[in-house]
Amino acid sequence: MHIPDGFITPITAAVMFGISIPLLAFSWKKVRADYPKSFAPLLAISSAFIFAAQMINFPIILGTSGHLVGGTFLAILLGPWAGMLSMTIVLLMQAVFFADGGLIAFGANVFNMAIIGALSFFIVKLVNRKSTSQRRFVSSVFLASWLSVVVGSLVAALQIGISPIFAEAGGIMVTIPAMLFWHVLIGLGEGAITTSLLLSLQRLQPALMGNLALLRGKAKQ
Repeated sequence: MHIPDGFITPITAAVMFGISIPLLAFSWKKVRADYPKSFAPLLAISSAFIFAAQMINFPIILGTSGHLVGGTFLAILLGPWAGMLSMTIVLLMQAVFFADGGLIAFGANVFNMAIIGALSFFIVKLVNRKSTSQRRFVSSVFLASWLSVVVGSLVAALQIGISPIFAEAGGIMVTIPAMLFWHVLIGLGEGAITTSLLLSLQRLQPALMGNLALLRGKAKQ
């Protein structure tokens, strides 16, 4: 879902920066107010883990592959606002050091993966509510992970499809089906990996899963 420079118009890029920057600023304010300074190492380690995990591809069909996005994983592990910042750090490192996603398109990539991924936390919270059922938790995480990938790919397809570069090829009539077809499948892998990682952490390192209290309504968000 990383959009390179030149695939979206400058206007689209500017609009996405205009949406992403205020949300990141709000997240930064929330994290500074709600989290202790000792939280910084976990934020750094989580960002490094997702950065490395995104380098590993898993096969889909017909020679295509996908990789973990990690937005929902970070949102549940760290909370939605810290998760948003963590994913933004990952995307910035990828854009600057590996040219994976353009700098001009950075605002769009942040929205598509960091912001949509972070907001999927609230899908988990809504579905899970105050339940202590492990089955409901797993189902809600899988659904949120899948939706974060599918919705992110849909938004990316819209951003790319309205570009004049793709107008002659059919615009959004081509980009939306093409993106959704593969990312509906990739989202299944995202859901499976995210639920597996979170269940493993919950079993091996329960202290890291403090945000489950937020999901189950035992603490204020």
